[in-house]
Amino acid sequence: MKKRLGVLAGVFFAVAAMSGFAGEAFAAEEMETLNVAMLGTDIKTACVILANELGYYEEEGLEVNFEKVSSLPEGLTAVSTGKLDVLPYGVIPSCSFVSQGTDVVVFGGTISEGSEAIVKAENKDTFKEAEDFKGKKIGCFRMETGHMVMKGWLREAGLDIEKDVEFIYLDSQASIMEAVLKGEVDLGFVNSGYGYIAKQSGAEVEFAVGDYVSDFPCCRQTTSRDALENKKDALVKFETAVLRAYDVYMNDHETTVDKLTAYSGQEEAYVEAIMYGAEDYDNAMIISLDPNKNKVVDFYEIMKANGDIDASTPYDMADFVDTSVYETALNTLIQRDGENEIYQQLMEEFKENNN
Repeated sequence: MKKRLGVLAGVFFAVAAMSGFAGEAFAAEEMETLNVAMLGTDIKTACVILANELGYYEEEGLEVNFEKVSSLPEGLTAVSTGKLDVLPYGVIPSCSFVSQGTDVVVFGGTISEGSEAIVKAENKDTFKEAEDFKGKKIGCFRMETGHMVMKGWLREAGLDIEKDVEFIYLDSQASIMEAVLKGEVDLGFVNSGYGYIAKQSGAEVEFAVGDYVSDFPCCRQTTSRDALENKKDALVKFETAVLRAYDVYMNDHETTVDKLTAYSGQEEAYVEAIMYGAEDYDNAMIISLDPNKNKVVDFYEIMKANGDIDASTPYDMADFVDTSVYETALNTLIQRDGENEIYQQLMEEFKENNN
């Protein structure tokens, strides 16, 4: 951020900050560019979308190009080879790629938790303790974080996850819901608000995985080591804009729902439910932009213990999480608006999550 000379410029900055348009006042003189992978019109990257819809990237001096990818591995491969700069989805592929020696770096978050378990309505309130899972068939899909976390929880509770529980991998959340409703599995893990859809189809949400293991990482923001080193200023601008969008998400539900409804083409009730919850649905997703190094490293170890990645990998996940981009962006916003309680709270959480 460059200082501008003169009293009038200083007054302009003060007025801009108070009026809520601080981004325009602090926009860099030279635009930088980032290419960001997006999966269709999925809105779990809510703050990434909002920052674009509200013009915050441009105000921060950044041009963001959204590039559609068909899968998380495709997106992360594009990031690792420099074809794209950021993948704001998934933690499983990031950990998997790192375990194999690919030099990608988690630098921010998108959501935490976000996973929920569904059952047939008649089986509601069946799963309470670890023993309740014994002998059960559980539907899941490989790129879903919650079932991996629950594997770890069940193992720590004394169950043999290879013998006591049968995990059945299906190809989609719709397939999992269908298997639950047909009684082919006893429980199914879904995410990204799919529990809301399942309820509309006659299933019930049995629990959120966060009820058992809190604040586990779901989607992260991942870049390449090369982009981190050579495009760091652009990444900070990106994070600054996304954090400003988080402030909108927290304080302006109407704008958030309107923008995400228009972007996704989904019904307003659906967007409201998965972003903020509804009368008969507790949203499982927690919007969280913090890189949360501690939890990402913990999850990497869970994947190793589960056999999801090679337990003998020589690569330490702690070496592939950068906290400086997020911290710099957050400090930038605190300097602009020191009275903003949300940014102050985020900084306190950052210190706890990344020590």
